[in-house]
Amino acid sequence: FGWVSGVDEASGMTYYYNEQTGQSQWEPPPGAAAGAGAAGYGGGQFAAAGTWQVCNAAGTCFVVRPGEDHIIGRNDLPVPKNTISRSQCQIQVSADGTAKVMSCGKPETGYASGGRPWEFLRCYESRQLQNGDLISLDKNDLESAMFTCYVS
Repeated sequence: FGWVSGVDEASGMTYYYNEQTGQSQWEPPPGAAAGAGAAGYGGGQFAAAGTWQVCNAAGTCFVVRPGEDHIIGRNDLPVPKNTISRSQCQIQVSADGTAKVMSCGKPETGYASGGRPWEFLRCYESRQLQNGDLISLDKNDLESAMFTCYVS
C-alpha cells in the first residue's frame, strides 16, 4: 500500500508514487487497475486512469478499462429495437486510457461531441472519445438509444 496517483504537468499523464518507498512509476501498481488494493489521494481506492463508463438514460453503465473493449447493441437498451444491430458499435480503450467508438453495425451509429451536431458513422468508421460525448445506436430516434461516455 502507500501508493498515490498524480498527473504529470508536462505530459498530462498519470503517474503513481509510493509514499512509503519513494518509488514512482507510470504503470499502475498491482491492484490499481481493478480499483482495489492501492490507496489514492484522500485514502480512497482508485480505478486506473482512463477508465470509461458508457451509460444509457436508464442509468445502466458499462465500465471499460484501459486495454479493454465493449460491444454495445440492441440488447443493451431498456427496450431492444430490431432496427439496431446486435453489435452496433464498439468502445475501445487503449492502454493509455484514450478511447474511441467504432461503428460496426449495418445502421449508422450517431456520435456527438462538445455540443456539435450529430455525425453518423458507417461500419468501421471511428471517432476519438472525449468526456461527455454522446453515442446513439438509432439514427432515426437518437434519444431513445443514447449513451453518454464518461472518463475517470
